[in-house]
Amino acid sequence: MQTLRKNIGALFITSLLFTGSVVSLKEVRAQIPQAPATSEIRTNIFVQDELYFGRNKSVGEVSNRDFQLFLQNEVTPRFPDGLTVLDANGQFLGSNGIIKEKTKLLVLIHSNSQEDREEIQEIIDNYKKQFQQESVLRVTSTPKQVRF
Repeated sequence: MQTLRKNIGALFITSLLFTGSVVSLKEVRAQIPQAPATSEIRTNIFVQDELYFGRNKSVGEVSNRDFQLFLQNEVTPRFPDGLTVLDANGQFLGSNGIIKEKTKLLVLIHSNSQEDREEIQEIIDNYKKQFQQESVLRVTSTPKQVRF
């Protein structure tokens, strides 16, 4: 019985020690990187979206010319400040095994606004409709510190 009292007493004292140290902890919040106040470089925080446009179609593929027209008509008017397009080779597991296809990777760095998110969704929807695609892979990374 005396051992039980010692254990309970030790547990009580230990809990007081831990409680005191928890109370003294300061609140920590995630911080978005910022440029130094003296920086002459214009710095902004943006979101990066990568869109993976598969080029296989049920018959043939989306040609480079067709993709350039899609960029000109659908993407550039929505994001006139700039974009990057890379040629890639992708693969995924389909119902009949591994499917390999040429891919266009579109990288957009933009503000994290509702308007920009809707514009990107419209680009995806229009590509799927125009080129008979089941999906467009979208990878969003936030935040990105951008300097010009």
